[in-house]
Amino acid sequence: SCSYRLGVRSAALHELYNDNMYTAFVAALEKFDRSMPGYLTKDALLVGPESRTSSPVKVVRDPISCMSDNMKGLFPAGEGAGAAGGIVSAAVDGVRVARGVLDLIAPEAWQQADRVSNLGQLANNLRESYVHSSSDLY
Repeated sequence: SCSYRLGVRSAALHELYNDNMYTAFVAALEKFDRSMPGYLTKDALLVGPESRTSSPVKVVRDPISCMSDNMKGLFPAGEGAGAAGGIVSAAVDGVRVARGVLDLIAPEAWQQADRVSNLGQLANNLRESYVHSSSDLY
């Protein structure tokens, strides 16, 4: 069963994705099953293509800009990047990352958006909270 309230509809992955994507999905699921036996069963549910796992890694990024420390222009975000632990914290992280992206590519756009809403203050509060508490999180 699935917790998604609107329900799900079954579909064969090989019908949804090209051969390369399908092969990659199958290989990844089989590899994960080898590290966590029993994960992959005939009842396994892959929901739009996110599975019920958390990232075992944390992508290192700048605590203020949220940009990857070793790949300029990459902004790892959310649970897959190890920067969140669920849907709410992933959404909050998305706001922080959006601020980092806008600060890099269009700082004037962020300033204009900030005049219209309180997003700037929210992002700054989140940024400050993260910087002060990130050492406690991991």
